[in-house]
Amino acid sequence: MYQQSTGWLVASFLNIYLLYYLDLWKTLVIASIVNVVGSAIVISSPPFPIFVIALFLIGIGVCIYDASFAAFTAHFDEGPAMSLLFAAFGLGALIAPLVVVALLDNNVPWNIYYYVPLAISILNIPFLWIISRDYRAPEEENATTGIVARFTLVVYNHTVLTGGLLTALSMASGEILTSWMVSFMTDVRHGNASKMRYVLSGYWVGLVFGRLILAHATSRIGSQTALVIYGILAISLLTVLQFVDNISGNAIAAAFTGFFQAPSTPVIISLSSKSVPSSLVGSAVSVLTAFGLIGSAFGPLCVGFVNQADGLKYLPAITMGAIGVTLGVWCLAPSAPWMPKRVLPDLGETLDMRGLTSEVYPSPT
Repeated sequence: MYQQSTGWLVASFLNIYLLYYLDLWKTLVIASIVNVVGSAIVISSPPFPIFVIALFLIGIGVCIYDASFAAFTAHFDEGPAMSLLFAAFGLGALIAPLVVVALLDNNVPWNIYYYVPLAISILNIPFLWIISRDYRAPEEENATTGIVARFTLVVYNHTVLTGGLLTALSMASGEILTSWMVSFMTDVRHGNASKMRYVLSGYWVGLVFGRLILAHATSRIGSQTALVIYGILAISLLTVLQFVDNISGNAIAAAFTGFFQAPSTPVIISLSSKSVPSSLVGSAVSVLTAFGLIGSAFGPLCVGFVNQADGLKYLPAITMGAIGVTLGVWCLAPSAPWMPKRVLPDLGETLDMRGLTSEVYPSPT
């Protein structure tokens, strides 16, 4: 898992370079090729060091997909589009474990599973070219602005940094629950191991429907208020999961927890990426993705240490804490409703690189 997480983190920053120098379709085709190579290596059942490298490559390919599509969507997102994109990600997260379980139940060797991502990556190549061949990123107003300057502009933007922290917390809270849900239901609730995986599937179903159904409601209510409401409802459902020792009730609570957790990550990424000029959106989304992947890697790891101290029974409470911290940062952040909105200067303006930490301009009216 952590080999892929490392690949994800590296790819988040690599994606800035790729989107700067290459067209979107070329970047996506590179991701497909990297996935094909990584999957083919795993299928061959290589020695462990080579296996680790293969997972690292797969992590790079998957993250380039995610960050590139998120950047593409952010350029056109005037509402729920990012939520719909992340609903597709959630659908994949729902299907993949079911495929793995079906193969294992039929005594199919574990490495055969990787024929699935291998085939999908190959089939993706012509579709990616058809879909994105005509897309061009917004033109730079200043052709002399290099990739290092672009990255500096993004990482010195307070809204992007705050959004990165929020993305890390949001993805961590989801990964904490999903990574340990089956263990919690099996070891703490004493459920049948082969059936408890469907509780996790219920969470993913809730998450997919949450991103589809709540996208419109979020745009109507207002993102700031909506995420607070959803967070409070998710915490309430996790309270049921923590204190009600009933497998059926826990399964329902888990599904609705996924439903109300669903909008947070896409909304945070969408809003945070709007704080930079359109020509920097791709870089901003890549940085936000990097923060999110750090959170998704370290959240479950921390729970693993707690589990060693017989703390698995507090899994819902730990998730409640992560959501609570996310809500606290969300309400107190500079991008809160009562704070003035600020954006980076356009790339065409004269930039004093020594004063980037304080040179932030109000949004034009």
